[in-house]
Amino acid sequence: MAIFIVKRLFYMVFVLLIVSAIMFALFRTMPGDPVDIHVPPEVAAGLLPHELEVLRAQITEELGLDQPHVVQYFIWLGNMLQGNFGYSISSRQPVWDHIRSPMANTLFINIINLILVFSITIPIGVYSAIRRGKTFDNGALLFSMFGLSVPNFLFALILIFIFAITLGWFPIFGIQSAMPPEPWTLAWLGDRMRHMALPLATMVLTSLAGIIRFTRSSMIDALNMDCIRTARAKGVAEKTVIFVHAFRNALVPIITVTIGAFLAVFGGSVVIEQTFGWNGMGRVMLTALNQRDIGVMMTMNMFFILMGFLSILIMEILYVIVDPRIRFR
Repeated sequence: MAIFIVKRLFYMVFVLLIVSAIMFALFRTMPGDPVDIHVPPEVAAGLLPHELEVLRAQITEELGLDQPHVVQYFIWLGNMLQGNFGYSISSRQPVWDHIRSPMANTLFINIINLILVFSITIPIGVYSAIRRGKTFDNGALLFSMFGLSVPNFLFALILIFIFAITLGWFPIFGIQSAMPPEPWTLAWLGDRMRHMALPLATMVLTSLAGIIRFTRSSMIDALNMDCIRTARAKGVAEKTVIFVHAFRNALVPIITVTIGAFLAVFGGSVVIEQTFGWNGMGRVMLTALNQRDIGVMMTMNMFFILMGFLSILIMEILYVIVDPRIRFR
């Protein structure tokens, strides 16, 4: 296992370097000039042409944009390896300070979402497979079909109309009140939970359908395996057959979808965050793209790619642990 992990980490570093160079080249060739963000139209209008040129040259030098792209890339890479992610052009603060709060907000709501989703979907999917063709199974399939057909923003609008506008139980917009309570108190936690209720409910409802169907299908395939028939023929207790033998065989595809859902945590949900005004990673990425904030875009993309590689490595290790037939090669 150790040799396998070391090889994977070596490949990971090699691919990260290639991908980072490609992304850096793509972002640097995007249309538009980052200097324009630092020189608003009202400022440019009050300067003489030569004064404007001097100001633009000064800003270009400060941002390091006067260097060739290859030099800019290696400067950026060296700073990144030292933990210096650069400065955000839009907020004029270090990139880490710029994305720290949105990342915490995204992780907070998405991890709770994952816990709720898998606590609900796995039992329902397993029970649907056991009761295949019965009333419960048909109801679960009907709900899944409905959930897959309705887009998440429509779920969000329905919840807003019922629970925010009609009943007035929850706020519609933001992550906290205009004058929030003192941080890390019960009142502060209650205020955050009230603002999180509707976006969290939307995320849970829109995530249930697909994972229920996936878990059900995996469990049905596992129950139809020859080893399960053999266990039943030997008189093994039905609970042991289902929850020890069949469920373990169904875990490999479930692990795959779990890792995919975990990766989606770090990207946030742009639609949900825009609808409810939730300051998360999705909104930050969208804003960075609109403003050509290359430091933020590069940092976030490299973070997503690194998490993707690590998640795949963890997934492969879990495959071996769950299924003894799989071996490291």
